[in-house]
Amino acid sequence: MDARFLRPRGTAPWIAWSVRPAPAMPSTSSPRAPRPSAASTPATPRALPDGLRATRATRAVLALMDSDPAVARSGTDVVAALERRGVSVNRVTVYRLLDRLAVAGLLERHVDGQRVTRYAIAARAPDRAAPRFVCADCHRQFRLPEGAAPVQSALQEVLRALASAGHEELAVDIAVRGRCAGCAHPEKGA
Repeated sequence: MDARFLRPRGTAPWIAWSVRPAPAMPSTSSPRAPRPSAASTPATPRALPDGLRATRATRAVLALMDSDPAVARSGTDVVAALERRGVSVNRVTVYRLLDRLAVAGLLERHVDGQRVTRYAIAARAPDRAAPRFVCADCHRQFRLPEGAAPVQSALQEVLRALASAGHEELAVDIAVRGRCAGCAHPEKGA
């Protein structure tokens, strides 16, 4: 290493300063314990796709989203819920993680009527374009499996028409927005 970079300012250039290496840590006779892998971590609720690490933040966000899969949460909601659970995660980390989980297909990303991006657990069924009802008040999502066959056939017709015009679909989102029975009629306790 060049000695001129190691001298304090204002000292003579002919004084060479020496740098001693840090002393080595004494070795212990016991071997290091192996680090647990992401697959063996019991808090990992789902298998993560390649490229996603099972960090503390990833496990906490997935556990939160799995705790109530019907609720679509915004990034702010996720940060607040994690803080209530005693998990301190940087706000920017949460937003980036939500985006990564959505790109990986573990979460679905939807923009509501107020232009707030909300995330919910992705449908585990092979048909991900299932119609759903989204409550504008409580942000719960209800998938509508019954009666979905006519909607699916209509969707396939729309996709064929788009393909014949040269368009390619990237994402399909069939949602009816309104107020759920619990929010519309709270006196009934529905």
